[in-house]
Amino acid sequence: MSIDCTNIQSPGLLVFPEKVKENIAYVLSLVGGDANRLRPHIKTHKTKEVNDLLLATGITKFKCATIAEAELLALSHAPSILLSMQASGPYIYRLVELVKTYPQSRFACLIDDFHAAEAISTIFQSHGINIDVFIDINVGMNRTGIRPALAATLIQQIKSLPAITISGLHAYDGHIRDLNLEDRKLHVQTDFVEFEALVQAISSEFPDLELCVGGTPSFLVHHQNPAYVCSPGTFVFFDAGYAALYPENSLEPALYIISRIISKPSKTTICLDLGHKSVAAENTIENRVRFIDRPEFILVSQSEEHGIVEVPDSDVFEIGQEFYMIPYHVCPTVALHANLQVIENNQLAGIWEVKARNRKINI
Repeated sequence: MSIDCTNIQSPGLLVFPEKVKENIAYVLSLVGGDANRLRPHIKTHKTKEVNDLLLATGITKFKCATIAEAELLALSHAPSILLSMQASGPYIYRLVELVKTYPQSRFACLIDDFHAAEAISTIFQSHGINIDVFIDINVGMNRTGIRPALAATLIQQIKSLPAITISGLHAYDGHIRDLNLEDRKLHVQTDFVEFEALVQAISSEFPDLELCVGGTPSFLVHHQNPAYVCSPGTFVFFDAGYAALYPENSLEPALYIISRIISKPSKTTICLDLGHKSVAAENTIENRVRFIDRPEFILVSQSEEHGIVEVPDSDVFEIGQEFYMIPYHVCPTVALHANLQVIENNQLAGIWEVKARNRKINI
């Protein structure tokens, strides 16, 4: 890469807006340009600028994981915002404030429990406002949601609760990431049999429910079903973890890590300013970064601010020399940084604040 790094900070994240736009265009192309079939998850980027790029293409529906992310969307006047959490405790009151403060946006949250639904209903009713809910369906990830066979009973229990409206079904299948696309298709078909049976069972009473499904890996399967609204998120920036799951010349990395040599401790090692605080460390050491143009580099250890890299010969490198990497898991990596450094025409063109990395913006 031939970037002018004079004023670029490291460790840091470099974002390439044109590549972000290309990734958005690719995902839109797979749903035939129908923006209504997309509800992108913004947990990956957490920035107003990417929200605005998505809105500019005609996308009006979004998914998010936190109140801060929901408010960030509302600040861009996003028409439809789904909080992919079952609101509880103080979250319910914060959700009430969002609905009251940003009337131009329509908010929804997930439900998989009757008592949780009762609590939401009671609090929203006391404020004289309504909230949409999506029934969260467990299709095999076993993280949240109710099994499809039990969901019809829950729907009957909550359908008459005041101040809430059942607007959709939600099914996230983050466990489906088979390397082979045909295996992935079969996995989706198997795990969604009960989901489809539920849809059919309640279709006469609820004919217009939104069916919000999937993430980035299963998007290559779900986009083929016109009844589904797909909610990938990682696609805007992409990462090394998902690179093997997509065909060449489709999604491309739009965000890179920049790091510099700060020491050369031995003939075969260099030390970068690349510690746990700059790249997601939930995976094993070999699955944290992929060096661009340096396949011989091996990250062997990290501490808070340092990363030790095994190299053939450290003498050929200089202190301060820059290197670029693709994160293995981009979502938590972005959350570690206060801003993204914007690169246009190989130059630093500004910054995008990662505003929703904080748990609170205003509400």
